[in-house]
Amino acid sequence: MAGKLVLSEEEALELLALMITSARIQIDEPARYGPLRLLTAAERLSNFAKERASTETQPMLAALIDKIPDMAMYMSDEERYVGELDNLCRVVAQHLVDHFPQEDATS
Repeated sequence: MAGKLVLSEEEALELLALMITSARIQIDEPARYGPLRLLTAAERLSNFAKERASTETQPMLAALIDKIPDMAMYMSDEERYVGELDNLCRVVAQHLVDHFPQEDATS
């Protein structure tokens, strides 16, 4: 499946560096910081891709960009933090279902 290219080489390298350095620093940080580092990478990816993504994907990326920065505020309230992560998962999952409809298994 050939798709639309949404990252430059520089952007991909920035994300690669973020993920690798986050993996290293996570060894010394509290375990709760891991999800925040992943969310930081997701936010950066969304920012890089938002102008180049399909018109169907742009609103989902914009929603992530709006919501992710607030996630750090919820870390002290575990129930809310997990709930907000679950909501982000639902947003992305629904977009994937809408964007890549499955063929009917009976056909």
